[in-house]
Amino acid sequence: MLLRFAIALAMSLLACVIADAPVAEPLGRVAENPFVARRSALETNIDEWRLALRLSGEQERLFSTFEQQLHVVVRERDAAIVAAAIDRNRDNVPRDPGAPLRARADRLSRHVETLRALADAETSFYASLSDEQRRIADRVLPRDVLGAHDLFRRRGVRPDRNG
Repeated sequence: MLLRFAIALAMSLLACVIADAPVAEPLGRVAENPFVARRSALETNIDEWRLALRLSGEQERLFSTFEQQLHVVVRERDAAIVAAAIDRNRDNVPRDPGAPLRARADRLSRHVETLRALADAETSFYASLSDEQRRIADRVLPRDVLGAHDLFRRRGVRPDRNG
């Protein structure tokens, strides 16, 4: 009886060892380490776009300019989200009731400038692509690189349904 139990245990352990997942992580998958910062989805997308388009030297330079502008816009958008949250959660009422609105207008005017720079960089990059690369770009690149279709979504209100 003990021998049968030992054989069954050995067979189940052997089956687990053979059928179990490998000990090391696959090369394409990042280990879930809480002490290592993850790559952002934007970084992953940029690398995929770069590989799919097979860029030449000049195109790589224009793409890196586009990438830098994209990072600037994302950083400013994140800073604006934090600033808006701080403005909403203030305990004291400002002495000048128009101050938060002026601060928001200043942030939006800076955002307009960076969006224009991004549009210029994207236009010059797209103009440098060949016809084949443009077909690939039309399939690979999203129509809205920033996800601006969600820019006006706030508390469930969408501009296409509410004017």
